[in-house]
Amino acid sequence: MKVNLEWDDKHVFPSVIHPDLAFLFQRMNEVTVEEAEASNGEEILDVGCGRAIDAIQLAKKGGKCLGLEPSRTMISHAKERIAKDGIEVTLIQGIGEYLPFKNCSFNKVLCKGAIDHFPNPSKALEEMARVLKPQGKAIIVVANFESLGFRLGRCLFSIGKILPWGRSTNKKVWQIPADHVYKFDHAFLRCLVEPHFKVEQSIGISFFFGLPWWGGLLAKLPKGVSLAILKFLDKLARHFPSLSDAILIKCSLRSEIESEY
Repeated sequence: MKVNLEWDDKHVFPSVIHPDLAFLFQRMNEVTVEEAEASNGEEILDVGCGRAIDAIQLAKKGGKCLGLEPSRTMISHAKERIAKDGIEVTLIQGIGEYLPFKNCSFNKVLCKGAIDHFPNPSKALEEMARVLKPQGKAIIVVANFESLGFRLGRCLFSIGKILPWGRSTNKKVWQIPADHVYKFDHAFLRCLVEPHFKVEQSIGISFFFGLPWWGGLLAKLPKGVSLAILKFLDKLARHFPSLSDAILIKCSLRSEIESEY
């Protein structure tokens, strides 16, 4: 299994961050923490924790958080952030497909923006189910490459003979990045999750990221106006996960899986 132990997320952020992308990242963080509902003393595992942003926020709410991350570079970033916040979060280098923990170890397991990087996401979900305690919750969050914004963007750019921007050779945001193993959408995510978990809730996050001109238009509007528009669209997206920019699935263990552990 090939894993990049020096992966860095710096390439994820473009040189110019428009309001739609900033809002999307912020809401992914906020909704993940909200749905994890950390309570005092709960043991929480963040698989593919990156800079440990979510683990830090959950620790502030009383969770006993552990972040697992394969990349030495990202662990270094996470350590810097943890030290800056003055919060206790344990970091372990490892991969999602082989979690170095005993069965039924955690009250909550979350994985945000990482599962589409895993060489074997189905195996990783199996491992998350194994280490989750009975009655525990799993929260999986991933970018939706069949979002409404991406669909419309692909349609517009396919009309290259009429619209000049369609002839652009620049990489488009809806094209699968080289470090993503699979193209995730709502149906595919549920297909992977359901053998191991019972899906309790699917939540959509944000609308229209990736739509040509959208970010630039929002940047020209007064900040309060663009934020109000993004918040309104986010409320709509919550009910349409198959079309939203990102998807959150909240799960519990299937009864037959619980009996195995």
